[in-house]
Amino acid sequence: MKKLFFTLLISALLALSALADDTVDILAAFDKYVNEANNYSSTLPNYYVKNAKIVRVVNKKGGGQKAVVIPYDRYLKELQNNQKLAKMTAYKNKYINRKVTKVNNDYKLSATRIPRNDKTGLGCYFIYTKTPDGWKIKEESMTTNVQTFLSAK
Repeated sequence: MKKLFFTLLISALLALSALADDTVDILAAFDKYVNEANNYSSTLPNYYVKNAKIVRVVNKKGGGQKAVVIPYDRYLKELQNNQKLAKMTAYKNKYINRKVTKVNNDYKLSATRIPRNDKTGLGCYFIYTKTPDGWKIKEESMTTNVQTFLSAK
């Protein structure tokens, strides 16, 4: 009975250790991503899997929200086109209240995104999946007040 208990205990500790290691790795990958984004790096697409799901949850002016899925190739084009303006205006995002939870074989990093000049923050999450090249974002969802996303095609 003692052997069974110790075997189960060791197995549980190993599983918790692996979960903790993955969480540390994901937080480190996210910190690199935020640094690259806030420095307008052209390597930002390397943090995503091909055809990642990009969602913008728009806070509508009349109240309520609407989720809009942005095609990945459009997202990449807009990212590239908007980098110069973002750099000129020193636009940066800060992320607080970060929390990592396991979702099947992936991990969800939830946070509050505080864009430049915002006082309250907006919800966001990133789903990270393990690839041969390390942890990559396979889904990203950010709440925004930018109304132009409502006409996304």
